[in-house]
Amino acid sequence: MVLTKQYDRHAPEKVFGIIGSGNASNVALLPAGNKSTSRRIFVPACENVLLWDLKTHTQVKTFVDETASSSTLKKKIREEAIVVAASPNGKHLAVGYQNGIIKLFTVTQNDNTVNFHGHKSSITTLTFTHDSATLISGSKDTDIIAWDLITEAGLYRLRGHKAPVTKVLMMKNQSILISSSRDMTIKFWDMSIQHCFHTIVTHRTEVWSIALAYDRYLITGCSDNELRFFALRSTIADEDDALMFPPLTDEITNEDQVPIHVQSLGSIVRKSKQRVSNLHVDQDDRVLACHGVEYFGEFFRISTIDEIRTRLRKRLSKARKRKENGDEKNDEAIKIDWDLSLVFTSLCEIKFDGKVRAFDMFMETQMTCKIVALTLSNKLDLHLLNIQDKTVEQLPSIEKSAHRTEVRCLAFSSDDMLIASGSGESLKIWNRNSCESIRTIPCTYALCCMFLPGDHLVLIGCKNGSLQIASLDSASIVETVQGHEENQSVWTMCMTPDKQSFLTGGSDKKIQFWNLELKDERESQSKKTRKRLSFEHKRSFDVGEDVLALKISPNNRYFVAALMDTTVKVFFMDSCQMFLSLYGHSQPVLCLDISFDSRLVITGSSDRNIKIWGLDFGDCHRSLFAHDDTITAVQFVPKTHLFFSTGKDNKLKYWDADKFLHVQTLDGHCGEIRCMSITNNGMHIATAAHDRSIRLWERTEEPLILDEEKEQEREAQFENEMENDEFILPGETNKEIGLAALKTIESLKGAESVIEALDIWREEKLKLAEHDATEKALGKEVPLPPPHIMLQALGNGYTAERFVLESLRKISASDLEAALLLLPFDYVQKLLTLLVYYLDRFQSPELCVKCAVFLIKIHHGVLTSSHQYLSIVEQLRTRCMETVETLRNNVGFNYAGLKLIRRQIEEQNDVILFADATQKLSSAEGKKRKKNKGSAAILTIKGTSALA
Repeated sequence: MVLTKQYDRHAPEKVFGIIGSGNASNVALLPAGNKSTSRRIFVPACENVLLWDLKTHTQVKTFVDETASSSTLKKKIREEAIVVAASPNGKHLAVGYQNGIIKLFTVTQNDNTVNFHGHKSSITTLTFTHDSATLISGSKDTDIIAWDLITEAGLYRLRGHKAPVTKVLMMKNQSILISSSRDMTIKFWDMSIQHCFHTIVTHRTEVWSIALAYDRYLITGCSDNELRFFALRSTIADEDDALMFPPLTDEITNEDQVPIHVQSLGSIVRKSKQRVSNLHVDQDDRVLACHGVEYFGEFFRISTIDEIRTRLRKRLSKARKRKENGDEKNDEAIKIDWDLSLVFTSLCEIKFDGKVRAFDMFMETQMTCKIVALTLSNKLDLHLLNIQDKTVEQLPSIEKSAHRTEVRCLAFSSDDMLIASGSGESLKIWNRNSCESIRTIPCTYALCCMFLPGDHLVLIGCKNGSLQIASLDSASIVETVQGHEENQSVWTMCMTPDKQSFLTGGSDKKIQFWNLELKDERESQSKKTRKRLSFEHKRSFDVGEDVLALKISPNNRYFVAALMDTTVKVFFMDSCQMFLSLYGHSQPVLCLDISFDSRLVITGSSDRNIKIWGLDFGDCHRSLFAHDDTITAVQFVPKTHLFFSTGKDNKLKYWDADKFLHVQTLDGHCGEIRCMSITNNGMHIATAAHDRSIRLWERTEEPLILDEEKEQEREAQFENEMENDEFILPGETNKEIGLAALKTIESLKGAESVIEALDIWREEKLKLAEHDATEKALGKEVPLPPPHIMLQALGNGYTAERFVLESLRKISASDLEAALLLLPFDYVQKLLTLLVYYLDRFQSPELCVKCAVFLIKIHHGVLTSSHQYLSIVEQLRTRCMETVETLRNNVGFNYAGLKLIRRQIEEQNDVILFADATQKLSSAEGKKRKKNKGSAAILTIKGTSALA
């Protein structure tokens, strides 16, 4: 019997080092429940959403999809979060992902309640209605979908835009939706009839964002440097309209039944020449903010109605004075010109520390506005804007737990408890268990790093050719040496097995040999000398090409260098004589490693191949096509011939160098992986990527079976490649509105389970009919036939009807309509017959009524054109009406009972609270008077409440 090699499965452990994703479209403030509590903000961070406290600068919660626990789901669902939206009541968080899925989270319980599958491509915008009952989403697939959060299902799909939807907004006072798109149009939709009643077509460039103020002004931002303003006039006249809007030339009539009329007010020229990325108005409608893809944002003050009234009075008094002074003709009536400056005035510009990706703001006091901006430098900038004085105060930003630029190197300490990460501006030391930053040491651009013996010092190779020693004790750079030629990058470094010396290689075409030694260092305060680990240059070795990677064999006999001329050369450690030349890659080798027994060399190149070489003779054992893009790092697991590789295709892969097998693929990063490091015991792997995140992966005790892993990868690939087609309904003529549901793998599985259950029910029904016929023919009792094997497995007394109902219940509410649409018509007929059976017995009445109404609506033409189906339709009609009436009566009775209980509780509380209050107020007076007043008050309250 041949024994198969067993591998351990690796799984993601933690994600840290990221504050906000660079691809995020927006950030969302959590609605304030109490004025005294500090405000919190939702920020997309790769596939998660982080909740940051703006007062304590701490991460409060992480919202991650817990349903993606199986490996296949991880491969399919792990997508980058792009858009977030918080419901006005503060209970729900909606997250839009790059693959078109929308996930709804409960803010308090931190769990994923429902997934919405309706869009084919990335979500671009999300918004809630004012009552938090409906979610509106827009996507790059040009569609707008309304989702019902109570029934957890899609309501309808709005079509009309010809390019990606950029933003959707809901008016507070009316059920009107406003959407903008890159097709240069803005559409107004009446949500009650799902109809577009007006389109603004005056823009000449793509509309990137829109904003609403007071539900009266619409502000639009395009690819040019102008902000355009439109008045939204309601057909119902308001006394404030004369102040808020300019006079109309034509009187508004309600003959065309349009809810609002749109009037152009003019435009304001921005100082920036870039396109608008986002427009935002705070919740109190006091400040309008605008930013593009640059380092600053522009802010405008929005005047209140009282301020507009005051300004108009001033203009009127000035006009009267001019008339009295004779500046104007006395015959003409006094006229005041209405312009945009009455409502919108420029406040200031605020420059941020990086390019602005998204921001939000809120009024902290009546005159101060707090601005939170997510920048591309992986930080949250905070500013306080005084709208009266036009002054700006920069507050401490949220930046401690992240690098400003992407991480270029990683290294584990000798005890595997610390992680060093180097980037363009600093070196950070992380605790592996807590993933908290414990040291931040400013340095020049770091390209490689490693811990020196003792783990108190970190050696850094820099982009300018210098070598720096960072001390963890003092959190500073204690020594800087120009190790290579100036402005020639140090690409790689490696320590000798005896920990006595190290090698560095760079773009100056030299390999430098260094010895570690102890040097005397004078302390600045006590003027005492102490020993500190340092290094001294030993010799140089010119190789004629840029050195991109360097490794020393564990037996200390050879060192291997990857050169820019695509070759890998092996040299003797003592004499620097060339031993082997490994050639075969078509592009430069960027990374390499040597196995623990000094027998194998692995090389990873820009040609996307990994080659496994023998160090004895320099023969190529195998060439593996490993990644879909450049390979950035390879490393052996200590004391094994297993190794990991990373690439610019965002993947971490696990390989067996003996059997030349691909063992496992680990997805998670949303950007190119730059570097990797493995602990000395091989239990943890750290990777850092262009998405600014650092991820820890751990080796689990779960065995990994290669055949199962390959099968899961094939299933995940099939699901990812399956087209999410819209359903085409027969006889549908309205092109503007459609079904929200899409054909997904979940709805497909749900439809298959219902079809299987209906087949079992049909089979059991035929068995019973045959049994009854046999009993009637023989004239005696015959034992019942055994039930279906599925029903036997579920237990005694489990009927086929119950099995069908349970199959329907297991389908999620968001996938129910799509699953019903996938049923063939003969199964629809069987299901309608069973729905009558369930409604007669009042089993899951809401679900049955929903299924019956939807199926009759979809198959209305076929069901009403044939007499054989009319009886089923009639039975369903009567049963549904009776069921809904019963449910309505139950709800009404329970509602009335709850109101009575609430009233009784309020009466008791009123009596107790009022009695306490009278006792406290009369405590200074005499006891007799206090008692009389207390009893009188109690009697009075009780009498009035009884009358009420």
